[in-house]
Amino acid sequence: MFALGALRVVQTGLSPDEVVAGLRRVTVTGGLFALDRPKPGSPPLRGSIDGLRFSIVRRSQFKNSFTPIVEGVVVPGEVGSQVQFQLGMHLVPLVTMAVWLFSMLALGVLAAQHSALGEMALMLVGVALLGPVVGFVAYRADVAAVVEELSLAVTAGPDVG
Repeated sequence: MFALGALRVVQTGLSPDEVVAGLRRVTVTGGLFALDRPKPGSPPLRGSIDGLRFSIVRRSQFKNSFTPIVEGVVVPGEVGSQVQFQLGMHLVPLVTMAVWLFSMLALGVLAAQHSALGEMALMLVGVALLGPVVGFVAYRADVAAVVEELSLAVTAGPDVG
């Protein structure tokens, strides 16, 4: 995972075991990239929970390579626990966006060097910038939802639902 942001912390009055049980309640075991269509009422997250560590993504109705990956750990405290996590993007979509941007900008530069293709160069630069914008919008659309689902799971306890 390529982390895209600061470490986030959710403080809860639940014990680490209760937090992990709450996470298990809302998480389907599976790979971070899987084509599963969640049914209404099914768990909203997918991933793995190993002891106090977890790696999850939000399940969505469509294939979204830009869905945030959440990696975190439950840290026991004197009273309750802390859930520390970071959101990030898988390396494959990140590299794909970099290759896309470089390729389109290189084509734009080549087109700009030929006076007859000047308008095409402008279009290629616009298209080159459109790809990362679409990726960023897709990523940001899921950030709030996955943080909310995670926060509810680790503060509500295992018996809610």
